[in-house]
Amino acid sequence: MNTTASASVREETASSAPAAHPAHERLEGHIRKLIPAERQLILDHLLRLDPLSRFMRFGGVVSDSALSRHATRVVSNEVSALGYFVDGELRAVAELHPLNPRPGKPAAAEAAFSVERPWQGRGVGSALMRHLVLLAQNRGIEELQVVFLPNNGPMKNLAVHSAAELKLDDEEVVGRMRAPRATPFSQAREFLGDVFAVFSSAFDMQERMLPPNLRGN
Repeated sequence: MNTTASASVREETASSAPAAHPAHERLEGHIRKLIPAERQLILDHLLRLDPLSRFMRFGGVVSDSALSRHATRVVSNEVSALGYFVDGELRAVAELHPLNPRPGKPAAAEAAFSVERPWQGRGVGSALMRHLVLLAQNRGIEELQVVFLPNNGPMKNLAVHSAAELKLDDEEVVGRMRAPRATPFSQAREFLGDVFAVFSSAFDMQERMLPPNLRGN
């Protein structure tokens, strides 16, 4: 079992009921890229996951020290990560983990999600998936995979909603979907997102410094 991405995708988190959350629905917070300086925010987010969410996220019991190592990996050069922020606090993370090249196979990456319990079932997962597809598209990733337990209904819904082909593999479900090719428009969208991330990270930091009752005002 892959404890970085396969496990990570299991916490569908954000889209407990994709059908009930249309793509045009306005989210409470905003989504942007995560930067290396935000490693501690990622770790704090993982530590806030309730026991069941943490178990589903990593496919088993994991220690706080293991979460610390994972947070370090998320901000490495190998992984692309997105964060969902509400009032300056990181509440959900989506990760794109490139897979080792396979002869004669398309370039592939595995998607990974974690969403804190109060923000599950609000369409966050579907929104993160759409942003993750854009990152995969601009990195030449042709196949995006999600791996989850058979009884993880929310993650199955997200995979089906994303038009992924599902296959049972060693007591896990593997969903595979094709990513579109990069275009000047998709690259421009990511560039604008990068500019937004730089300014937004500073704003989010200022937001976290405010007393809770003043945030989001």
